[in-house]
Amino acid sequence: MIITNHGVHQWDIVPGLPDTGGQNVFVNQFTHALARCGFKITIVNRGGYPHPNTDVLQTGLRYKDQNQRILYITDDRNEFVRKEDMHEQIPALVRSLDASLTAEGSKIDLIISHYWDGAKIGALYNETLPERLKHIWVPHSLAALKKRNIQKDKWANLRIDERLTAESELIQRLDCIAATSSTIRKTLVDDYGYTGPDLFLPPCVDIERIYPRTVPDGDHIWDFLSQRSGLSKEEVQGSKIITEVSRTDTTKRKDVLIKAFVAVLPHFPNSLLVVSIDEKEGALFRDLTDLIAACGAESRIAVIGSIWDLLPVLYAVTDVYCTPSVMEGFGMSAQEAAASKVPVLASSLVPFVAEYLSGETTQEIYHERHPGTSISVGDGAVIVDADDVDGFAFGLEFLLSNEQLRLKMGENAYHRTIPYFTWQDRIKDFLAVAGIEI
Repeated sequence: MIITNHGVHQWDIVPGLPDTGGQNVFVNQFTHALARCGFKITIVNRGGYPHPNTDVLQTGLRYKDQNQRILYITDDRNEFVRKEDMHEQIPALVRSLDASLTAEGSKIDLIISHYWDGAKIGALYNETLPERLKHIWVPHSLAALKKRNIQKDKWANLRIDERLTAESELIQRLDCIAATSSTIRKTLVDDYGYTGPDLFLPPCVDIERIYPRTVPDGDHIWDFLSQRSGLSKEEVQGSKIITEVSRTDTTKRKDVLIKAFVAVLPHFPNSLLVVSIDEKEGALFRDLTDLIAACGAESRIAVIGSIWDLLPVLYAVTDVYCTPSVMEGFGMSAQEAAASKVPVLASSLVPFVAEYLSGETTQEIYHERHPGTSISVGDGAVIVDADDVDGFAFGLEFLLSNEQLRLKMGENAYHRTIPYFTWQDRIKDFLAVAGIEI
């Protein structure tokens, strides 16, 4: 049983829906890899409310095949609940899970939970069983880490201290924890005192979907970007494309990217920024689109929503992937870009980039025109201090001005990602360390 409680989980993930993104993609790909090894998997997700896009009620079971299914559990509210407010819903969700599995007579052999709310449901459900099951937690982020990386005035709304307490209590009730990055592992040890097995389960690339490819002139991506930017198809094809794809959240620092891009646009007038900004995130959507308008850069910034089907091709036409995010458990979009041979420009708080993509050594380069502004150049990535607009502008300028170096860094990024970060390689190590026989 895999518990990914919050967000809108389904077989065809729609990134950009509330609390829905990388973790959901991770769970589906992880499930598929386990199914290939011969396991039967039930994914558990909170339902009981209409799907935000289709209005279809999220209840019952959804089968992908005979070995993979989603079970929607319910509580006393028939509406979406954000992950920060899941505390009050958990007792009812545990009762729903117990009732569903008992009625069916299902036998569970192993619990793997994601995020704190999934872990708590798993721990409480385990206590209802006559014989306790092995329970592995995969935290994609941690309250202690988030508390360090966001402003203090945001803590109350995110219920950070409440979550920190819940996570600290949970650790005592779990068999082991699988870190998705060394940053998560270090936080578990330093902030929570975790001393259990050193399990590593990073996000991996679906190489059947994401890979380097040549995109023909007739591909739909060119018309799509033309429509979104107002440029002609030929102008889009002649542009240097900078891409950022993530959910619309203040921690992603899309404003930093927009300001940095606008700063370098006079020097690279044939560049195009493709950035995902979801209209459903009303106030933040308006803030970001107003910023674009105020900068007078509408024709050179293509604002996109959720484009799951187009993502692999978008990566393939991208020249630089940029993520100024200050809150990442790993950095899956950067990883997918790297698997497409695209160099990455990122904040120092994106673990995949800082720990793997940049390589063992980096070179500090200072900006000639802006004293004090610097970037760290590694094998497949350029790293900038978080929230440093000048630094990100310098990083874009550095990558866009040197075609051969950019292509070489893209090659390096690919080889630092593939084949190590593939499910086929990682799943075997994970199961072996966890003591699970295939």
